[in-house]
Amino acid sequence: MLAVPLLNLGHVIGVIWLARSEVKPFTDRQVDLVTTFANQAVIAINNARLFEEVQARNRDLTALTEVGRAVSSTLDLKVVLKTIVDRAVTLSGTDAGSIFYYRPKMGRFELGETAGIEGEIIARLRKLDIAAKDSGLGEAIAYRKPLLIPDLTKRESNPLRAAAIEAGFRAALIVPLLSSDGPLGTLVLQRRQPGEFPPTVVTLMESFADQSAIALENARLFDEIAQKSRELEIASQHKSQFVANMSHELRTPLAAILGYAELMHEGFYEPLGQKSLDALTRIRSNGKHLLGLINTVLDIAKIESGQFTLNMSEYAIESVVETVRAATESLAQNKKLTLTTSVDKSLPAGLGDEQPLTQVLLNLVGNAIKFTDTGEVSITAGARNGNFAVSVTDTGPGIPLDQQDRIFEQFHQVDSSNTKAKGGTGLGLAIAKQIVEMHGGRIWVESMPGKGSTFQMELPTRAEFRKRAL
Repeated sequence: MLAVPLLNLGHVIGVIWLARSEVKPFTDRQVDLVTTFANQAVIAINNARLFEEVQARNRDLTALTEVGRAVSSTLDLKVVLKTIVDRAVTLSGTDAGSIFYYRPKMGRFELGETAGIEGEIIARLRKLDIAAKDSGLGEAIAYRKPLLIPDLTKRESNPLRAAAIEAGFRAALIVPLLSSDGPLGTLVLQRRQPGEFPPTVVTLMESFADQSAIALENARLFDEIAQKSRELEIASQHKSQFVANMSHELRTPLAAILGYAELMHEGFYEPLGQKSLDALTRIRSNGKHLLGLINTVLDIAKIESGQFTLNMSEYAIESVVETVRAATESLAQNKKLTLTTSVDKSLPAGLGDEQPLTQVLLNLVGNAIKFTDTGEVSITAGARNGNFAVSVTDTGPGIPLDQQDRIFEQFHQVDSSNTKAKGGTGLGLAIAKQIVEMHGGRIWVESMPGKGSTFQMELPTRAEFRKRAL
C-alpha cells in the first residue's frame, strides 16, 4: 500500500492511496510517479477552487450591479427593496428574507418587502408591535453590526421570534441599514436549518444592506422634496391670489383718481389756470401708466393662479396686424421711425382669443418702437404648415445672445443703460410668452447687438386652449 499526501502550502488537503494484491514494495520510480501525480492533483484542486471562487465573486458582483442599477433607475422604493431582498435570499442560500423599517420616533420596526415568506405569515408580521429594545432587530442597529443567530430557539422569547419559529425558521442573520443620519432599518435573512452563517455571506449581505440604505435615503429625500414642492405650490397659489386681490383693490381708488382728474381738467368744477391744467395732465399721464402696470401684474397673477382663460372664437390675423399698426403709428411718427406691415393674401381664418393676441403683438411692436431710435419697425404675417407666422423686426440696439432666453422670464430686462432709461417692468414678454403657449404656439427672438432684433411668433391657425402657469 502506498499513501501520498496532497500538500498545499504545507497543509494536507487530501491523500492518494494505492494498493495491490501481491506483497511487494513500491519502487522509487513508482513513488516518484505517484508523487508527481499528487502535485498535479493539488494544482488541479487549487485551480478548481479558484474557478469556483471567481464564479462566486462574479455572481456577487453581478447581483450587486443589478441592485445598484435598481437603486439608481427608479424612486419606487418597493421595487428597489424587493429586488434587494430577492437577490439576497438567492445568493445567501437562505430560505427567506425581509426588510424592516425603523421608526425612531416610536422606537418600533415595521415590515417592508419580503421574499420566501407566505402570505399568512406576512399578514401576522405586519400586525406585530416590534419594539427595538426587545428584539434582535434593535440589537443589530444598537451595535451597528450584523447579528448572527445560529439557533432561534435559544434566544429570549419575543413576538417576532415566536412568529419566525412558528413559520419554521431556525437561524437568522440581521444586518443593520445605516445612514449618516442614523439607522433606517434592517435586512433579515432566515434559514429553516440551524447553524452558523459563513463570513463571506455576512460580508456580501452588508453590501446589500448598504444598497438598501441608499434606496431608503433616496426615497426619504424624494418625499421631502415632493412635500416642499407641494408647500411651495400652495404658497405660490396664495401669493398669486393675494396679488390678484391687491391689484383689484389698487385699481378701484386709482380709477376714481383718474376720473376726478379728468373732470377737473375738463373744467367740470371750476375753470383752472394753465399751471393747474399742466399738473392735472401729468397726474393723468402717470396715473394711466400706473394703471397699466397694475393691469400687467394682474394678468400675471391670473395666469399663475389659473384664472386666466381664453375666449376662443374666429378671428382674422390681418385685422390683428392692422389694429396694432393703427395703435402704434403715432408712436413711430413721434420718433421719426418708419412703421411698415406686410401681410400675405388669402390667409385662413384663425381660431383663438383675438384680444390677448392683439395685446401680445402690440407689446412686441411697442417695445420695438421704444428701443429703436433710428430706422424702422416692420410687421410681417403669413401662414405655413397650419400655423400663422408673425414677426416684428426693428433696427434697434439688439439683444446679447446670453440674454435672449431670459427676456421672456418675469421681471427680467436686458441689463444696459439704454434699457434702464426706457423703463418698463420686465413683465410684458413673460405674459406674451404665456399667452402664445396657451394657444399652443411659441415665441422667440433672433438678434445680434448693433444689428436689431426680430421677434417671431408661431401660432396654430386653429388653436386649442392649453392652461399654463408661470
